[in-house]
Amino acid sequence: MRQGDAVVMAGGKSSRMGQDKALMAFGGYSTLAEYQYRKLEPLFARVWLSAKSDKFPFDAPLIRDRHAIASPLGALASILETIERDEVFLLSVDMPGIDAQLIARLRAAARSHPDAQAIVSRSPSGREPLCAIYRPSALEPITAMLHANNHRLNDLLDRLKVIDLVCKRQEIFLNLNTPDAYATAVKRFGQHP
Repeated sequence: MRQGDAVVMAGGKSSRMGQDKALMAFGGYSTLAEYQYRKLEPLFARVWLSAKSDKFPFDAPLIRDRHAIASPLGALASILETIERDEVFLLSVDMPGIDAQLIARLRAAARSHPDAQAIVSRSPSGREPLCAIYRPSALEPITAMLHANNHRLNDLLDRLKVIDLVCKRQEIFLNLNTPDAYATAVKRFGQHP
């Protein structure tokens, strides 16, 4: 049975890519955003997109990032202000290698640690704050950081009660920041989810 909410964060600037990576074709879909959305649909009761505007060529519920400065932390604040659930799974649009196995492990860790404010994937490169589960209790520290003009997700994690979920499969955390990374991801993960 599908439960809970997931959000595909697709509001980044894509400056290193040279174009909006959320709108690049991927895995048989016209956009990477739809690829990620369709991958999460069978796993969650509701899947959302997060961005500053509705730029997507497919129908999906949107959470508008209402904060003046475009940052993942501001988007996370808008998400937690909008979704009234015990927890929400967050996935960056540019991480197409994240799979159902890792998501299931994150959800199991969340069930085992009901007092944690965040359950965060930890790759061999370190914490992956945009492949994580966040709880509403994280909103107060997020708001305080935004008021202090601090937008660093790792600083947020230092302020929260976090459970790190270690995943040794570095390849699934490939981030599509450059055209070369995009080409690699198309070869490695570019099939239908």
